[in-house]
Amino acid sequence: TIAFTLRFNSQEAFSRAFKEIYNFPPGQYRKLMKIFRLEGENGMEHQEIKGWMLSGTNIELYEAKLDTQVFHSGKQSAVLYSTGENSEEQFATLMQEFQSAVYNGKRVRLSCYLKSENATKCGAWMRIDNASSDPIQFDNMDSRAISGTTEWNHYAIVLDVPPESMSIHFGVLLIGKGKVWMDGFRFDEVDLNVPLTNMLSKERLPKQPSNLSFTE
Repeated sequence: TIAFTLRFNSQEAFSRAFKEIYNFPPGQYRKLMKIFRLEGENGMEHQEIKGWMLSGTNIELYEAKLDTQVFHSGKQSAVLYSTGENSEEQFATLMQEFQSAVYNGKRVRLSCYLKSENATKCGAWMRIDNASSDPIQFDNMDSRAISGTTEWNHYAIVLDVPPESMSIHFGVLLIGKGKVWMDGFRFDEVDLNVPLTNMLSKERLPKQPSNLSFTE
């Protein structure tokens, strides 16, 4: 339906064009983004952790709380964990969202410390949205996700916040089963020489059209 509404000749043509821009086929992109569209429907304020909300496709299968026994710095961390043997189709995130105005036009690094236990897959994520709630910058560490049991480690996401940005969304994602602890979140403005981790990069697109006369 989307393909024909946008006047593509076929679903396959739409899928190829979509993948060239976003580096994912539409189905995989939808699956990756689904969790980050559920804040309004399934998001709920977690009373134990001020300022954070638990969101996802199956939040009834996950819990989040403060942990005073396991932490990297200070006196406590937050832990997100599954309450059963969840599958890779089930996931949740502990997250926040805020207005982007103070960072608009800047490059921002989100960093934190994470520790995991028997995790199917987990990692930090950040998304920048415009006024239409379209994601214009995004990274969820999919290509460098954390699995299994790991000790505290430092992780970072670097995204540009374009002038037209309206909101920043971030948190820690847990797919499937296991536990992930999080501590020491920071937001820092960084120099433009710091490489981006943006998964929606259009750098793969050529700078100019080619072979317009089909002679090559």
